[in-house]
Amino acid sequence: MRYVTRILAAICAFAAAIVAIGPIVWAVSTSVKRNNEIFAVPPKLIPSSATLDHYGRLIAEGVHWSFVNSAIYSIIAVSSAVALGTLAGYAFVRFEFRMKNALLHLFMAAMAIPSYALLLPTQILFVELGLFNTPAALPILYAAHVIPFAVWMTRAHFASVPIELEHAAAVDGYTRFEAVWRVVLPGAKPALIAAAAFGFLYAWNDYITSTTMIDSPELRTLPVALIFFQGFHGRDWGALMAGAVIATIPPVVLFLAFRRYLIGGFSEGSVKG
Repeated sequence: MRYVTRILAAICAFAAAIVAIGPIVWAVSTSVKRNNEIFAVPPKLIPSSATLDHYGRLIAEGVHWSFVNSAIYSIIAVSSAVALGTLAGYAFVRFEFRMKNALLHLFMAAMAIPSYALLLPTQILFVELGLFNTPAALPILYAAHVIPFAVWMTRAHFASVPIELEHAAAVDGYTRFEAVWRVVLPGAKPALIAAAAFGFLYAWNDYITSTTMIDSPELRTLPVALIFFQGFHGRDWGALMAGAVIATIPPVVLFLAFRRYLIGGFSEGSVKG
């Protein structure tokens, strides 16, 4: 019975891997096929003659600049959101102030509101403030979406750190900032990376907010730039798949580089606080 269970588990794991990896493998295959092979019947996974023409078309159309835009917007939004969320998370744990619980619940409630539900009034506000169709628009909105999650993740960690550690650091001559920076924050690395990963994936994959707040082609993000390869007379599957492969690289690299911290960070945030 034990061997049967193991075999069934292996079959299920293999099937799950096929479901998860299969579309990525097919996208890579399509991105290097020539147009006549993309629509070949029966379809072939391995092309008879590979080509990088579709990737060249992306560069010719300026999609690489949209890649750069997405990277800049995501990095600015994530870094600012994690920094502000960390400060707020620490404040919720270590300080007492009026309406503390109400403000904390407000942060949590903000996570339940779909960001696109507020896009129309936000667009009107940004037009009035002169932020519409500017490089600052998307980082501000992405950061606003990520900050509540960063507060939740970092608060869970700070709540698990005894205040006596900071007192001991103060006895050793550390200021409060030095105690937090050198004693408390190093242990919060999993929570910080988990919050940063969540924010980066949200900003990197966003389409609706970008199309609503950005009009200029030079400010477009990668998902918006790729949608233009879906023409009225048919989709350019080669270029679309090439763009999809490029768009997948940063999230995959992020996960492979920080997978140990991501698992620990999400586990910590889900069971503490």
